[in-house]
Amino acid sequence: MARPAGANAELTRSRILDSASSHFAQLGLGRGCLQGLARRGGVSLGMVHHYFGSKDELYQACVDSMYQELHSMRAELMAQLKTASSVEQLISDAVRVSFHFAREHQTSIRLLMRTVVEHGELGPVQQQALQLPFLEEISGALASATGKSLTELRLATQSTTFLVSRYALSSDHELRVLTGLPKGSFKPVLAAVENHLARAALSLLGLPQLGAS
Repeated sequence: MARPAGANAELTRSRILDSASSHFAQLGLGRGCLQGLARRGGVSLGMVHHYFGSKDELYQACVDSMYQELHSMRAELMAQLKTASSVEQLISDAVRVSFHFAREHQTSIRLLMRTVVEHGELGPVQQQALQLPFLEEISGALASATGKSLTELRLATQSTTFLVSRYALSSDHELRVLTGLPKGSFKPVLAAVENHLARAALSLLGLPQLGAS
């Protein structure tokens, strides 16, 4: 099917992809149809077929887009960690950067977690492309710096990832309820959650808190 004259291809494709990613993150692949996805994205069914083909192909495009976002987070994270003054500062900075990134990319995190909810684990492609390289890179660097058990560091790194992801997926209202902070500026709420996650990560990894003697 030819693309309609005058259509902004990239904008249309992006709109369909964003809408479908949100749908799949909430409901998974099995629920919904292309017609509903087209309506949700504000385009015709023919446009969805033109850009993505079948529902399975659209879902795979959403997954691929998620990978791109998460890989960009990994690159940003590793770049920032190079400036850390200590292992403890490295962990604290990593948690804060990851939390902010995940808050800004909630749909991708939800889509990633949807696979875990439905199957109990990430798919083999996700494991090889994302989960295992991340665990090996972070835990390997920490093992070299601290001399701690690589197995324990891998588990602690994964536990920290779960914590950051869960808090990042919380609504603003839930975070305010969890912190118990009064209404007003949301910055103190985010700061409280960041500080808690940083302290929790250091504890899980068996490292001293920043500023501790």
